[in-house]
Amino acid sequence: MNILFGMMLFPILGRIAKGEGKIDQRLIKKTQTLNSTSKLSAIIFSKEKQGTICKECLKEMGVTIVHEFPFINAYAVEVPGSMLEKVAKIESIKYISDDIETSSLLDIATQGVGARTANKMGYTGKGIGIAVLDTGIYPHPDLIRPRNRITAFKDFVNQKDGPYDDNGHGTFVAGVAAGNGYSSGGKYAGVAPEASIIGVKVMNKNGEGNASKIVAGMQWVLDHRYDYNIRIACLSLGSLSSGSLANDPLVVASSALWKQGIFVTAAAGNAGPKQGTITTPGVCPSIVTVGAVDDKRTADPSDDVVAEFSSRGPARGRVAKPDVVAPGVGVISLNTDRDYISGLRLYSLERAYATMSGTSVAAPVVAGIAALILEKHPDYKPDDIKKLLQKYARNIDGNIYAQGKGLVDLERILKV
Repeated sequence: MNILFGMMLFPILGRIAKGEGKIDQRLIKKTQTLNSTSKLSAIIFSKEKQGTICKECLKEMGVTIVHEFPFINAYAVEVPGSMLEKVAKIESIKYISDDIETSSLLDIATQGVGARTANKMGYTGKGIGIAVLDTGIYPHPDLIRPRNRITAFKDFVNQKDGPYDDNGHGTFVAGVAAGNGYSSGGKYAGVAPEASIIGVKVMNKNGEGNASKIVAGMQWVLDHRYDYNIRIACLSLGSLSSGSLANDPLVVASSALWKQGIFVTAAAGNAGPKQGTITTPGVCPSIVTVGAVDDKRTADPSDDVVAEFSSRGPARGRVAKPDVVAPGVGVISLNTDRDYISGLRLYSLERAYATMSGTSVAAPVVAGIAALILEKHPDYKPDDIKKLLQKYARNIDGNIYAQGKGLVDLERILKV
């Protein structure tokens, strides 16, 4: 069988296929500075129904497959730079994308969007799973007491088993979405204080990562969605993107999750006020991209303004982004013991809370709101939630490329 299959591969590899236009320009630039033995990290999209052939061809050529992404017909690979053009000529390959580098982008905040009113109405996100793809999750008291709501943890960076966060960003984000305020008598509770948190570590201790690990995390979320009732994925990360949306791995993967019924929210980016600065995966047309509002530390939204740093649209193709905005300046959420190692070190927190600003803080506000909506309407699809968020958003700016449809307003949504 192996011999026959190998014989079949040679005519496939031998077919003449043009490689021009199939390689991300960023990869081509990288090859110009590499020596002959250096390898490139890339994400290869196979043509529809040709994934198996593509995989075998890559193996035959000595390309290392790091991750498989069947939900988007793609592979994360390491390929010698000198072989890039040759690999691109494989007929079953649709496109070779750069494995782009990414970076990590409540009391008053939750009041300003109506979360406290929703909690008093009995909506707390109980049982709804929110996957936080970030730097990890620290087992903060606000997440594990009086019961542990970190229902799963997967580490694509250091392959550790127990939850930890050697940066702190992921824990802060999780707290905005679903902290219960245990350490503050409820004062600094997040939007959905009884939601379940699924920590997926795809960013390192410096808050940096690559598209391949993030997409691997998204594949894992899809594979385990029913195990942990994962209904929401929060992506408080981003990178400047170039080229076609159809060839952007983070966009394709986000869209695939959305189509499979997982609500995806992403940060708009922190490169405002210049237009056209929305980061990927926030440029994805289908998902909900969130910009940041400065709420002036008041619960009254009438004085809110779009934060100057919040990235502006339009996204590529003149798509109106962000979709909505949420509080993202001076937000208080969970602090982290960055030296904590699960099972090896006891908890050590001098301060239970920290303050942070950015669109990566605004995105989990929307993730928490989605959990409350799903608690009231379990059968809602991602598109249903997005329509509600946009329909009942509060106009604060008028510029769709700054505020989208406006400031999210959960209180108005839950009255529907």
